[in-house]
Amino acid sequence: MNVRSKTAALGAVALAVGVLIAEDRPRLRRVFAPVQPTAAASGDKDGGRETDRAAIEKSSRDFSAAFAKGDAKACAAFWTETGEYHDEDLTVRGRGEIEKLFTDFFKSSPKSKVHVVIESIRFPARDLAIEDGMMKLDGAGKDLPSSTYYSVLHVREDGRWKIAVSREWGADQDRLHDLDWLIGTWSATIKDQQVTLSFQRDKGRSFLVGEFTRKAKGKTSASGTMKIGVDPQSGQLHSWHFEDDGGHGQAHWARDGNKWLLEAAGVTADGIDTAAVNVISRLSQDEFTWRSIDRSVGDADLPDTAPIKLTRVRETK
Repeated sequence: MNVRSKTAALGAVALAVGVLIAEDRPRLRRVFAPVQPTAAASGDKDGGRETDRAAIEKSSRDFSAAFAKGDAKACAAFWTETGEYHDEDLTVRGRGEIEKLFTDFFKSSPKSKVHVVIESIRFPARDLAIEDGMMKLDGAGKDLPSSTYYSVLHVREDGRWKIAVSREWGADQDRLHDLDWLIGTWSATIKDQQVTLSFQRDKGRSFLVGEFTRKAKGKTSASGTMKIGVDPQSGQLHSWHFEDDGGHGQAHWARDGNKWLLEAAGVTADGIDTAAVNVISRLSQDEFTWRSIDRSVGDADLPDTAPIKLTRVRETK
């Protein structure tokens, strides 16, 4: 972390290690919606079930399309008449009650989408299938994406595969998938300075890799890189950042309800300890605000910064 004066402390790197904040999500924040099968799902370990597997995958895609349209009745129709939906906080039984659940959700969170990675589909019986995977819910507004593990029991009724029981869990576990909305380039103007942030997945897809620059009068005043990933020791999201002048630091990420709380600590190129809590709130898929609070450099406390709005930079074709 590069600090050349107390008033400039944490200015550039805070953007790299911010806290993501969003409003409370409605109850149906975790819904079943398989979309794309992985390679593991496409392998046929249940000889002769290719047609059944393809039918389940198509049903999943059709469900996702209905969900994107906000069609509660069409979404509930994928369950059996007495089907069940379970998560860690809620149990709903019956297609009619499931439809009400979707109706309430779509009123509170319109234009939401689901993205799911199917890990496996297996067939323990002729008319029975079990699907497992991971799902991400992405809202169109301020709500931050969230992800869960899921398992679905499909049954065949009148020649069609239906959901008999769906279960989701692990909503309290922070995952790198939840930060994929940051991928891309972001820009903000702070008085006479231009700040640019960019994120992408690394080749192994284990980290989000970022770069940041701050320019004043066309000249770079601060720059560096960062990595965000799951700490294999704690199992929690963590970030590591490095300024080009030798300053460095790290931050611990934790979701508090619908908020990401991140506590950052580092050292400047001059060997001075720094600390801050950085706050980012998503306004939409293309905008978020950032601020830094509880800041200190050495023994000196610094005032909180005002929120700064960053906007996604659209690629020109």
